[in-house]
Amino acid sequence: MTGDHGGATPAASRPAPAQVVRHAASRWTRGIAELPRWIWFAAVAVAAVAIVVAAMGGFARAEASPTLLGADEEVRTSQYAITVLDAEFATEVESEYLEAEPGEKLLVMSTRMENLSDAPIGVGTTVDRISTGFVNTGRPLLDLAGVPASDSVAVWRADGSSGQVILQPGVPSQVTFAWTIPEDAFLDGSVALDVHEVQIQRGAVILSSRAVTWRPAALSARISVTAQETR
Repeated sequence: MTGDHGGATPAASRPAPAQVVRHAASRWTRGIAELPRWIWFAAVAVAAVAIVVAAMGGFARAEASPTLLGADEEVRTSQYAITVLDAEFATEVESEYLEAEPGEKLLVMSTRMENLSDAPIGVGTTVDRISTGFVNTGRPLLDLAGVPASDSVAVWRADGSSGQVILQPGVPSQVTFAWTIPEDAFLDGSVALDVHEVQIQRGAVILSSRAVTWRPAALSARISVTAQETR
């Protein structure tokens, strides 16, 4: 007995997969070719503009411009505050046994800092597993605009007390920094300190879940001052 077996199409009459693909591609190609010419010109123009904008960084994430401040003006981030009091160029700082090498000079900056967090923090050191990274890292919270980050910034208390600089919560302290910079840097005397907001990272695989690291986030402010030459 013969029959249609449920109406199934005989295998011989079904188009091969390759034929289906070629047919669909042919229809797509004809559709593209039939588009009005002005659409092609518009598409090319849009693509050209996109390339130019991308090359100029136009698609990069926009960042807010930092607040521009001067000496004696305070910057307050979520975790710390800092005010630049004054700055000067020097070849040595006898009290700290610092001396610039030939072709270099020291930029000595006096500041007032306040710890706005709820735990003691160190400036240039780690305290109770809290690493702040104000200076002496590849991406410091405080860095000089226009010169590469340094890993040899000296830090001390302005009152002459020895030991590591540790800031207690809510207690302002005068802290001095000394950067070693090229002798021909900042020839006009104008220097700028970039101050970054803090991104807190907790825990580390090789340390402890209690470890806390402060990393620089957005540039919060730029403090511009005129450094004096030490006489």
